[in-house]
Amino acid sequence: MAPPVLVLTGASRGIGLAIARTLLTVHGARVATLQRTITPELEALKQQFPDSLLTLKGDVAVPQDNAAVVDAAVKQWGTLNGLVLNAGSLEPMGKLADVPLTSLVPSLETNLLAAIYLLQPALPHLRASAAPGAPSRVIFVSSGASTGAYQAWGMYSLAKAGLNSLARTFAVEEKDAGVAFLSVRPGVVDTEMQREIRTVGPAVMKPNDMAKFNQLHEGGQLLPPDACGSVIAGCAVGIDLAISGEYVDWADERFAQWRKQ
Repeated sequence: MAPPVLVLTGASRGIGLAIARTLLTVHGARVATLQRTITPELEALKQQFPDSLLTLKGDVAVPQDNAAVVDAAVKQWGTLNGLVLNAGSLEPMGKLADVPLTSLVPSLETNLLAAIYLLQPALPHLRASAAPGAPSRVIFVSSGASTGAYQAWGMYSLAKAGLNSLARTFAVEEKDAGVAFLSVRPGVVDTEMQREIRTVGPAVMKPNDMAKFNQLHEGGQLLPPDACGSVIAGCAVGIDLAISGEYVDWADERFAQWRKQ
């Protein structure tokens, strides 16, 4: 079988970079990425895999940028087998009663509507590449905040809950076309977002919530990005239609084969 072709958003650092690295090194995939910044780490990965990695600079909140990365992947490799929607932002942090109204739509575009911006141009290609026993696959990187609540995370929680809903709905709508959808909770990971929480959080979050995240950091209990990244990458090339539409934890035993050893 030919190596799978995937589009990945938010690959510049953290979980996204770990997903890209695993797709390339473990699964032999060809990957087109979309992110606002090409970091030195992502550029180094591009140098290592010049024929298997495309890195496009753009914003997931812009529909045209999403269409462009789909077009680039299909033009380069002739097909599209999967998507990993990883890009996201905690901004704006603050109580919903105080969040500037001008920030609502940009936040939803980045964290939720971007999924539709990418899926609409991608779905014709995903349907075309699906085969019996080998579905195309779409993975949403969700959050525990999608089912819980933290003060000052309202917009982020809203959007991640929306991603879970999109996974359920698209799973129903695209099942007959052979496209599988999964929403994955990655756990508490040592990323730039956690650094943002420790920097901005004390001014807007509840003290007991801040204490939880500070203790995880100080105790060395934050997950390395490669832990959940390896599982998410495996799901992107390996899940079947039987679990399409679910919201799952990265440590689900069904995905043990993809955990980084």
